[in-house]
Amino acid sequence: MKKSLLLFIFMVSTLFGCIEKEGDYGAIGNSVITNLTNKEWNREFHSVLSDGTELDMNVTYLFEDNGHGTYKEIASYKNGKIEERISYFHWTFTTPNFQYIYLDLNCYWEIAHLSTKQLSIYETWEDPLTNPGQTYRDYQEYHSIIK
Repeated sequence: MKKSLLLFIFMVSTLFGCIEKEGDYGAIGNSVITNLTNKEWNREFHSVLSDGTELDMNVTYLFEDNGHGTYKEIASYKNGKIEERISYFHWTFTTPNFQYIYLDLNCYWEIAHLSTKQLSIYETWEDPLTNPGQTYRDYQEYHSIIK
């Protein structure tokens, strides 16, 4: 009986711990959330695939203040072909200082700079706090498009 009760309490506390919290996150947290959410973050760049194919990329992220997000990608190839893709994701801060974000697109973002108009991040595939020496650590800059 005690094991069942303890298991039930653990499951309920875990469930409630995953629910999106509302309210005041302090001055720093509120500033980060206000600057990050409810606007599109856009980045355009040229890329060359491993087979030598060249393309121009237009990438946009939208972070909603409820922990949901949208990722849009437009790939324009030199041969004129255009591919578009939209993905939906969930995101959350992984530290109390609001500097690290996990996106369930299987990546982490470390915020290097955030203002109302610019977002600079380092993207990694694994948690940068528990795996600091990763070989993939990509610096990216985005500019805001206010909706």
